[in-house]
Amino acid sequence: MRPLIAFAFLMIPPSAMAADVKIMVSTMAIIPKGGEVALVPTGKSGPADKGFTAVLKTKEFSKELDLHGTGPFDVWFTPKGGKPVLAVTNWKVENGANELKLGSYLGTVFVRGDDLPRTGGIVVTATDDPGPGEKGHAPLQNVPDYKEDLVVPAGFYAVWSISDNGAKARKVADKIRVLAGRQTVVPE
Repeated sequence: MRPLIAFAFLMIPPSAMAADVKIMVSTMAIIPKGGEVALVPTGKSGPADKGFTAVLKTKEFSKELDLHGTGPFDVWFTPKGGKPVLAVTNWKVENGANELKLGSYLGTVFVRGDDLPRTGGIVVTATDDPGPGEKGHAPLQNVPDYKEDLVVPAGFYAVWSISDNGAKARKVADKIRVLAGRQTVVPE
């Protein structure tokens, strides 16, 4: 009887024998409420790309979730009403409980708008971006008005204001430093 049991055990697919992996995603205070987290195998398409398929997608934060697979994963965060940003690359999980603290990787840009003309939108770009309306422009994050948080990974950025009357976009700040877990206020 023992050989039969051993044979049956060998026929169980490896995915069924996967370890118990749980994750909890926490936003910390700096990340605006709402939004969605997606885990994809490292190097695969993100939420804005064609062919996107996630191992896990959730809008539930501070709740333990089951995860199928051990990664490594790329972690994408899409703020409510915003663009998906790559928060973490090559994130590895361990058997048992894992916590993903988005505030350890992401920060925010907050444009006050005091003494600035009315706007049709605020855009965060790479520092070498030519700006909205120009060839080669690639917005990283945008919001429709001042005084809204723009979620981006830690790094250096330029901030643009899009005119509400069709005039050329104006660079509000350049080479601003965004730290993980912090809010960067523009103008300082």
